[in-house]
Amino acid sequence: MGISLEHLEAFVTAADAGSFSAAARRMGKAQSRVSTAIGNLEIDLGLTLFDRSGKYPTLTPEGETLLRESRQIIDRLKALTDHADIIAGGVEPRLRVACDELVPTALVADLLGRFNPRFPATELELLTGVMGDISHLVAKGRADLGIEVPAGDPDGRCDWRHLGHLEFIIVAAAAHPLARLARVSREDLAPHLQLAPVGRGGGRESEAYLFGNRVWHFENSQIVRELILRGEGWGALAEYQIRDDLKAGRLVKLPVVFGNSTFTAGIYLVHEKGRRLGPAANWLAHAFVKAMA
Repeated sequence: MGISLEHLEAFVTAADAGSFSAAARRMGKAQSRVSTAIGNLEIDLGLTLFDRSGKYPTLTPEGETLLRESRQIIDRLKALTDHADIIAGGVEPRLRVACDELVPTALVADLLGRFNPRFPATELELLTGVMGDISHLVAKGRADLGIEVPAGDPDGRCDWRHLGHLEFIIVAAAAHPLARLARVSREDLAPHLQLAPVGRGGGRESEAYLFGNRVWHFENSQIVRELILRGEGWGALAEYQIRDDLKAGRLVKLPVVFGNSTFTAGIYLVHEKGRRLGPAANWLAHAFVKAMA
C-alpha cells in the first residue's frame, strides 16, 4: 500500500468542500485529477470513502471514520516539513538551559513563555543547580546556556557575561534570639545554626562568610527560608524571596556590626568557551540581558 499525501489532501478537501469540483477549485487542480486521487486512495485502502449515487458525493461510514485520522496525518506531515525547514535554517531542534535556583522563577517563566511562540519547533530542557553547578553543566556539554549566581566570579572554563545582581539580606525569624539584639557580632552569630547554600558538585560559600559553629548546607533556598521562618537558624536569602516576610514581620534583618546586613551577588550568563550560540539560544540570552537591565 502506497498512500500519498496528495491523495489524502484530495480526500479531506472534498469532504470539507462538499464536492469533487469544489475541492478541485480549492486545490487549484482539475476535477479529474481530484477524482482520480480519491479513487486511487480508495483502491489503496480497499474501502469506499464516498457514496457517489446522489447529486453530490457523501461520506460513507468508512469515510467518516477515516476522515479524522487523515486530518491528523496531514497535520503531522506538515509539522514534520515545518520542523525540517526550521532545522535547515539553523534553528536548534533542542535547547538545554541550566538556571541557578536563585534566579526568580517568575522571570524565567515569563521569558520561556515568550520563547515558545518564537521557536515552536525547538524542544526545551530546563535544568537547575546552585552556585558552581551551572558552569559545570555548561562546561561538560550538559547545557547549552546557563544563568548563574556564583560565589565570586564565574568559572573560567566558560565564556560569561554579567547580567545584573541579586540583593541578599541576613535574616532570622522574629522570635529568634538574634532578632532581639540591637547589634549582632560574629560572636553573637557563632552559637546559632547557620543555613547556607551548597552546589551538587560540592561548591560552597567561602569560609569568610561562614560564621556559625554549626552550618547546614542546602541546594534549595526555599527550604532555607522555611527553616529560618521556623526559627531553626539564620542565614542570607535573596531580597525578592523574603520581601513579604520582612514587611509582615515574620523575618527580621539582623543588624550585623562587622559588615553589612545586605550584600549583592552577580548574575551571569554562561556558555561554552568559544562556542557560537544558535538563533534560539541567542534570542534567549539577549532576552535575559534585557530582563536584567
